[in-house]
Amino acid sequence: MKNLLYKIKFNARRLYKKTILVFKNEEYNGKIFCIGFNKTGTTTLGASLELLGYRHSSFNEIVWKEYYKKGRIDKVLKYTAKFESFDDLPWLQSDMIPIVDKKFPNSKFIYLARDEKSWQKSLYNWTYTMSGKYPNKQYIEKRLADFRKHRNFVLDYFNNRPADEFIILDVTDKMGFKKLTDFLGKPTIREEFPHFNKSKTNINIS
Repeated sequence: MKNLLYKIKFNARRLYKKTILVFKNEEYNGKIFCIGFNKTGTTTLGASLELLGYRHSSFNEIVWKEYYKKGRIDKVLKYTAKFESFDDLPWLQSDMIPIVDKKFPNSKFIYLARDEKSWQKSLYNWTYTMSGKYPNKQYIEKRLADFRKHRNFVLDYFNNRPADEFIILDVTDKMGFKKLTDFLGKPTIREEFPHFNKSKTNINIS
């Protein structure tokens, strides 16, 4: 029942979000960035931030392809200024993290940890779901190298960051949601993360 209520609230906020870009003023203050790599639970984390009341943006194809991929970082930042929290591309990119860190002072950053074996399994199944074909070994190895490179960058970049600015979470942690709300200074009645992106292979992490 709790997960059903969370999903109803999540869908309602998706409708509300469509009006933000038109009516909301730009704010260059502290934001919340989920910088976990793809397939580490970003959908779950993003939906949880929405449920906590943040104006949230996940992957946006225009922001990714028309702004970031074409080097129009000013457009990415202008879009970012309209929202309060983010997950997925382009914000998790190693070159974007220092930029948003400087442009939006007093922001909070959330890295999502995931066991490499579990991550590879999720990527393997997700690729099949999206393309109808299972990826070959070379593709998995390349993406794993990207995963490790991103993890090393994040851990090095935030090495000396205060605990109220950077946290490492695992969405499978039974106390993970409580740790998130404590980090954000938000009240909560639950301890475990709700899951929003269960795959057909019964993996509970996006």
